[in-house]
Amino acid sequence: MNVHVKCLLNLSKENVCHYHDSTLHEVPTGTTARELATKLQLDPDKIKLVFINYKEHELDTELHEEDDIAFSPY
Repeated sequence: MNVHVKCLLNLSKENVCHYHDSTLHEVPTGTTARELATKLQLDPDKIKLVFINYKEHELDTELHEEDDIAFSPY
């Protein structure tokens, strides 16, 4: 399934996820936000907020097709 990812502030990584535009990533069905962060080589301990479709969620929330995800350190 495909999800759209943004990384805010110092979590932004070139060619992985940016804060300007979302980056499309393909993940298996049932993937959680934590698993996605790990796949993107983001340290889950540095992620303080996760927004899925513009609402705050926990890192262990399961993602769905075409979700918009934003990771924030604050």
